[in-house]
Amino acid sequence: MVTDTYLPRVNGVARSVQSFAQQFREQGHRVWIFAPEFPDFKDQEPDVVRFPSRFLSFDPEDRLANMKHPGSLALIAKLSEYKLDIIHNQTPFSLGLASIRWARHLQIPVVHTYHTLFEAYVHNYLKWVPEFVGHASAAWFSRWYCNKHDLIIAPSSPMADALKGYGVKAPIAINPTGIDLTPFQNLDGERMRKQLGFASDDIMLLAMGRVAREKNLPFLLDVLERMIPLQPKARLVIAGLGPALDEIKAEVTRRRLDPKVVYIGYLNRKDWADLYAAAELHLLASVTETQGMVLTEAMAAGTPCVAVAAMGVKDVMADGGGLAVNLDLAEYTNAVQRLLTDKKLYAEKLEEAKRQAQNWSIQAKAKELLGKYAALVANRKKP
Repeated sequence: MVTDTYLPRVNGVARSVQSFAQQFREQGHRVWIFAPEFPDFKDQEPDVVRFPSRFLSFDPEDRLANMKHPGSLALIAKLSEYKLDIIHNQTPFSLGLASIRWARHLQIPVVHTYHTLFEAYVHNYLKWVPEFVGHASAAWFSRWYCNKHDLIIAPSSPMADALKGYGVKAPIAINPTGIDLTPFQNLDGERMRKQLGFASDDIMLLAMGRVAREKNLPFLLDVLERMIPLQPKARLVIAGLGPALDEIKAEVTRRRLDPKVVYIGYLNRKDWADLYAAAELHLLASVTETQGMVLTEAMAAGTPCVAVAAMGVKDVMADGGGLAVNLDLAEYTNAVQRLLTDKKLYAEKLEEAKRQAQNWSIQAKAKELLGKYAALVANRKKP
């Protein structure tokens, strides 16, 4: 498994790689993870190969593997010693591009998971680029990169449709990451509420995930402003870190919402799961989620969700677990208010959420992906 972003970085790609690798190992396979090195970080799991890397001034959270470094060249020279059957890359940058060449040299299949809707990143981070140019560039790059693979994994059906719309001809299969349900046993949401200073009648609205522009957090601030007259006890908890955190804090202060917003960085495993259980609702306003793992995690904790029905959210919430709405402020606010005031509806969505989470276990999704690997390897070995 080859990835340009991995621990100690915390994001959806890193979690997906780690989750699948753990399950593959538990099911009897050997998994090597190739990733950039991070200064002063030592891996606690086996078979992680770190490549010398560079600091990125425009994205200080990440590192870029330096493929021309003598250390990288030495690692590449030893590739045949790993006796690999398949390469699965997760991101299309330095290591991702290199892994295609490795697979061709070793004559083994190469797979790519398309985690990121790049046209949204162009729109959010390069606002000076006309939207049609950003879309066309993302489509061209995605088509060019994906067509170099034997199989493309799409985390959701809308993502698969987007790739087909780009003109990707490589085979595409849908295989979400899934979640580990183990941490969501014996939850103690009350402990987290007390730890954060929430009274029993306070309402916790949770936004869990990376704090980045594509997550559309200003929209949730709009919702919060509309909710305050309706639910004076409501507060928004923003749990996570990211490049847009300072922007969000400044916006909260500008709107005079500081007493109504709580910031939490990265959490340990127990606090992270308990925080989901502590919330009345989990809110997601992003329209670019390829999968929306935070939704399935919230559901596993028995917390209903309100999310924008776009991309991967459509798959995750197809059978309920909350309310999926349009990106409309009045509609979104109304959905939050309905769940907070209609006890029967809330109870129905809570039970739906728990049932939905069972369908998204990492164990089941890993088994599905292993079957896809096996078919590729068997086909490659035919005369």
